[in-house]
Amino acid sequence: MDSKLTQKGEEQAKDLGNRFLESGVSFDAIYSSDLGRALKTAEQICIPIGQENIIQEEPSLRERSLGHIEGLTYQELADQMPEDYKRHVSGDPDYKPEGAESWRDFFNRAESSLKEIALQHNDEQILCVTHGGFVSMALRFCLNINLQYKRQFSIPNTAVNVFEFHSESSWRLRTWGDISHFKNGKLLDEML
Repeated sequence: MDSKLTQKGEEQAKDLGNRFLESGVSFDAIYSSDLGRALKTAEQICIPIGQENIIQEEPSLRERSLGHIEGLTYQELADQMPEDYKRHVSGDPDYKPEGAESWRDFFNRAESSLKEIALQHNDEQILCVTHGGFVSMALRFCLNINLQYKRQFSIPNTAVNVFEFHSESSWRLRTWGDISHFKNGKLLDEML
């Protein structure tokens, strides 16, 4: 669902933007999920480096769609739709809530989206601002982590994750979860 970026999220994004400014980082293209919290994150990151005007909205960078179970807490789901709850927490990569994507669908969308972006920008440095689940899928296809394996890695918000695209099917992970721009305990991983 669409939601606003929290104040803490804004602070984290500003910290990252300032880190990029201090390091002299700039991008050839910037893509963001079209959901409000991601767009605001992209804007806050890009203002310090003066690149907010090149942000392109990209719906394929959205978080996984959960259809009719979206917006429910785990407890609400267990109480209101016990069968959906069991399937949802089972880790079945092919479970697809009504009106939603399965993990496999989401994985395929993430891989296809990033590949398409990479192919448009040969030898360029691209920034993609997306969501935790999407980043998780990127790590999984880069490192060939089976969808049935439960996540055993953290996904801190506004962490720098650097992926290199080498060919039609070759990705290399250069950096994962870099949060060196955070100071004073600003770490937030809403997926834990």
